[in-house]
Amino acid sequence: MNDQLFKLKVEEVEIGRPIVEFVNFPSFYGLQKVKAPVYIYRATKEISPCVVVTACMHGDEINGLRAAQLLMKGKLKLLKGTLIIIPAVNIYGFLNKQRYLPDRKDLNRCFPGKPKGSFGARFANFIFKQITKYGDVFVDLHSGGPGRFNIPQIRCDLDTEGMLDLVNNVSIPLVVNSTLRDGSLREAINDLGRPCIVFEGGEGLRIDETIAKYGVNLVKSILSHYGMIKSKKNFKEEKFIIRKTKWMRAIKGGLLINKAHHGKIVKEGEIVGELRQLTGELIGRITMEHDGVILGISKSSVVMAGDALYNIGFLCEDTHDDIDDLQEGEGELSDYFDFEV
Repeated sequence: MNDQLFKLKVEEVEIGRPIVEFVNFPSFYGLQKVKAPVYIYRATKEISPCVVVTACMHGDEINGLRAAQLLMKGKLKLLKGTLIIIPAVNIYGFLNKQRYLPDRKDLNRCFPGKPKGSFGARFANFIFKQITKYGDVFVDLHSGGPGRFNIPQIRCDLDTEGMLDLVNNVSIPLVVNSTLRDGSLREAINDLGRPCIVFEGGEGLRIDETIAKYGVNLVKSILSHYGMIKSKKNFKEEKFIIRKTKWMRAIKGGLLINKAHHGKIVKEGEIVGELRQLTGELIGRITMEHDGVILGISKSSVVMAGDALYNIGFLCEDTHDDIDDLQEGEGELSDYFDFEV
């Protein structure tokens, strides 16, 4: 058995023939052999443009993994460049049905990592070096945690060079202009001056085929933008730009009765939920403090004080100063999606 750790060598991949290889990832107790699939499709001698898709950065966020599967089995016909997909980056968390690495580190807080740091830092550094050797554009597929549903959305820094033009041509109508988190893959890629888009959709430990297809279409729209595939669909459509997000939390514990759904545009003073005692008496109402849109929602009806219930996004008043084509949407955000709320 070949015990050599995975080393990405795109220049050795046969042109025009997509491959999937199970490669060696670092073992964590010194005994276990850990393998994970990697997909490489090199269309031309020129490797660039190279789009890298990562999924399952958190081991319980398997909607992204499903999107990666659909991409790998989708019989794409690349016209140029290279597509690299790692469908289960955190294979360790996936095997244990949990978010974290074996050392309890959040992989997406460890980048770019250190070759002599903790297991999480070493693994992040191992992955980071492989994908940044070739990648020009990066797509990181995520979902909400278990029991938290996110409406399909992309998160990015619109001030990154080239990001405005890219976002204007992708398939997802909801764009969260998100600050960079320390240790995230997106921050580490941004520090290299390369674009990285994070997709969020669905909830942890649950595959939703419709949500997964939003992830697929996002990647296809990016490939189309760079001329890597032909597409009959025009992805340049109305966008909702979110300038800020905030979680609304339970003031007291009880049974949550939802009065609103994800994707709903809500107004200041609107009641979005109720908390009730076991016997049905009203404990309190959850009232919107500002106008916004529900980006994510807790699927648990049994809550404690402090539990995150609704993730609210605040729509830009004038979208983004540097681009006129990204227009603020109106009405129900859920009208722009195909799934039922």
